[in-house]
Amino acid sequence: MVHITQLPPDILNVILVLVAMSSDGAGDLARAALSCDALMYHAKQSVVLKAVNFQRLTSNTEDFRKHRNRKGLLCLCARAGNQSAQAMMGKALLVQDPWFWGMIFGDSLLVHYWNVAPSEVLHHIDLVRAFILHASSLDVAAMCQQLVNYVITYAGYKAARESGVVCAIYDMCAYKVSTVRAGRLRNNQFTISSVASVWVRSEPPRDKELNRDTVITFFDELFSSVRG
Repeated sequence: MVHITQLPPDILNVILVLVAMSSDGAGDLARAALSCDALMYHAKQSVVLKAVNFQRLTSNTEDFRKHRNRKGLLCLCARAGNQSAQAMMGKALLVQDPWFWGMIFGDSLLVHYWNVAPSEVLHHIDLVRAFILHASSLDVAAMCQQLVNYVITYAGYKAARESGVVCAIYDMCAYKVSTVRAGRLRNNQFTISSVASVWVRSEPPRDKELNRDTVITFFDELFSSVRG
């Protein structure tokens, strides 16, 4: 019988991609990679890292200390372009995790002093943008004020207010709160204590399908001139 590690590399990568895309992709891939050196090597290939599903971790993570590792799965996946990993890292920045902010500033030093291409490092603007686009409704609603604080801090109060992004964020979060509430009512859960502190408008925006895209449009316009 042929051992799995004796399969051609392309086939092995396909198998690991399928593992990575499972409902607990990050956990399943980590367990598979620990089983032998060959699987560990293939698990670090870009095609696999881009496919890792972090959904289960993202929705349940408030403490990012166990992910503070440049060579850990979260950082490797984010650098490979995994949008789920980048969204999770964006959340870490929004909750002001000091280690992740330190890593981001360290990356910026590589660009300025070591001539590393900006495309090869992580930027906080891109990570927060990924969070807006790909985080769960619950996470988006819970991070409403943190998102507003972020755009004001890095773009300035006047620019953020005049750009329309602040109102767009509140509109987006209002809709996300309404979807969370509706989902919990369907499941006979009549409170949303996890987002109770979020300030939102009394009515969600009518063009609800477009609210993330609207925020991203304003966000991109606002930050197009402040990268660096």
